[in-house]
Amino acid sequence: MTDVVRAEIEIDCGIEGVWEILRDLERYPEWNPFTPRVESSLQMGDPVHLYVRLQSAKLSHRVEYVTAAEPYRLCWGMKMGANVLLKAERCQILTAIDEHRTRYVSEDHFSGLLTPFVMGLFGGSMQRGFADCASALKKRAEA
Repeated sequence: MTDVVRAEIEIDCGIEGVWEILRDLERYPEWNPFTPRVESSLQMGDPVHLYVRLQSAKLSHRVEYVTAAEPYRLCWGMKMGANVLLKAERCQILTAIDEHRTRYVSEDHFSGLLTPFVMGLFGGSMQRGFADCASALKKRAEA
């Protein structure tokens, strides 16, 4: 079974400006309501310490690993039980619409036996969090 949590938004800012905000992890507390703290070198295979606000004001800590860090595409994910129990990968992708506008897409693909359980418990919270993050990124980039 595969499920996807997704948010998409158009931002009135050039792609370089949005990319700079997305890669500047130290400043996430200033704008990102869903993941206000992220610690990583953003090098392939390195850990990503995520502090996520899922179902309460309290931050939940999880560790995932960088799967892509190339211009305009940033991904990290996790595996449980050699992909059989759960595999998840979140990618944040920027696409230039023109020189002054950018499309931001954030997708988290889930697969494995635990997917229905994870989606049942956290799917709605993740969807709201992704939408909030996209809106906050737009607001930050357009300021």
